Amino acid sequence: MNLRPLALFVALVAVPAQAAPLQMEASRPDGSTIHWYLDRPDTDGKIGLVVLAQGSGCQSALKNQNVALVRQTFAGFAALTVDKYGVAPGDDPADPFGKGCGAEFNAHHTMTQRVEDYAQVLKSLGDARWWNGQLVLFGGSEGGDIAARLSAEVEADAVVLLSTGGGVTFGEMVRQSILGEMARLSVPREQWPQVDAAFEKARKEPMNPELWSGSSYRFWADAIDNRPADSMLRSSAQLLLIQGGIDTSTPVSAARITLDMFAAAGRCNLTYWEFPAYDHLMSDSAGGSHMADVLSQAAVWVDTRLAADAAPSCGSLPATAAVE
Repeated sequence: MNLRPLALFVALVAVPAQAAPLQMEASRPDGSTIHWYLDRPDTDGKIGLVVLAQGSGCQSALKNQNVALVRQTFAGFAALTVDKYGVAPGDDPADPFGKGCGAEFNAHHTMTQRVEDYAQVLKSLGDARWWNGQLVLFGGSEGGDIAARLSAEVEADAVVLLSTGGGVTFGEMVRQSILGEMARLSVPREQWPQVDAAFEKARKEPMNPELWSGSSYRFWADAIDNRPADSMLRSSAQLLLIQGGIDTSTPVSAARITLDMFAAAGRCNLTYWEFPAYDHLMSDSAGGSHMADVLSQAAVWVDTRLAADAAPSCGSLPATAAVE
């Protein structure tokens, strides 16, 4: 059984067909190829750029319906997507979370590598004549971790983090999710995955390409001790953290810890939306999807922040919370 809990959202709404984005390439320092894609609206004026960080798995961004849904929401921006190390344009394996991924992906894919790839591509676009300089980062679940890390490395104006939590390490979030699922399913405790042992093996063998719970030990070694909120606190961008109250993959407590961390630090660049009746996919308990509506609200938030063109005054509140 693949126990990986953080595969980013399955789109639950129809996404209209769009023109294919430009397919571009760049070389990493080790000589491997970064495959990246740029989708620009048909306009003569300068426009902003939104970076869309897909979640876990080895599916190409070109085939990711979640990316297509978010891209539709931010239709007025140019959109940048980047495939992961070892993923070729159009890759769409039947099992993109483990056995369907190639040896190159398992040997090299890490979150740190993804952040480096995005930063390299963004640097190459710095002088693009069509870009007005506005930069928005968007990521959900694991992709939210990437967007959080990237927000501390580049000068973004606005960052949207969906079902990301942030206040605990990635490893602790995965641990809570897996063990919580075992308890909900009434699995005998002696059959529970040895999460702590797997993470300790990853720390001892950080280059090991073997898989555990759908990802390589190399991936886990790079990811498990990272806490997204630490990167968020180093960012000067306006941050929107969106969390479902019944999310079992990213506990709502992790998002609330992030809010508390910003308050304790006297920071006022975080907006927090908590939807008590929504899960990791922004679906309610009856299975109804509210993802499109949540994304639309996030797009309005981004437009408002970009139009303000100025940092807010903290006043007496170090962080803002919008609980819905």
